[in-house]
Amino acid sequence: MFQKEVQLSYGEGRYKIYISAIITGDGISLTVTGGEKPHVGGMALAVPRTGGWHNKTACDIWITPRYGHRDSEVADMVARMLCLDTGQTVAVVAGIHIDQADSREIGTLIDNSRQATLLLNAKIKEIMEKDYAQES
Repeated sequence: MFQKEVQLSYGEGRYKIYISAIITGDGISLTVTGGEKPHVGGMALAVPRTGGWHNKTACDIWITPRYGHRDSEVADMVARMLCLDTGQTVAVVAGIHIDQADSREIGTLIDNSRQATLLLNAKIKEIMEKDYAQES
């Protein structure tokens, strides 16, 4: 049974994003939090399928927002990025909050979430390569 936990962060101060991930041989589960009040604000599930544009991998995505929150938008973005790049099923719970955030601050949080996801994706590839090498 393959299972690996990864924790990482990206950004500074109140714009810092934290990702906690459990990577298995058959899917990735993540929590994305940050800002001043980490919480559960929304979630997304991305499941890969073949037959997308030019027969490339596509992902079916189900999104569940928490009433009054927009965190599911980050969950959707993170789930979609990882599903498309890894070909794995990805479940994301997100909760990021800064009181009275303006559009620039929200943009910084979204960009930091994207950058943290790129770091995680590189780590997942490294883990999968090591796991594959051990099986060979």
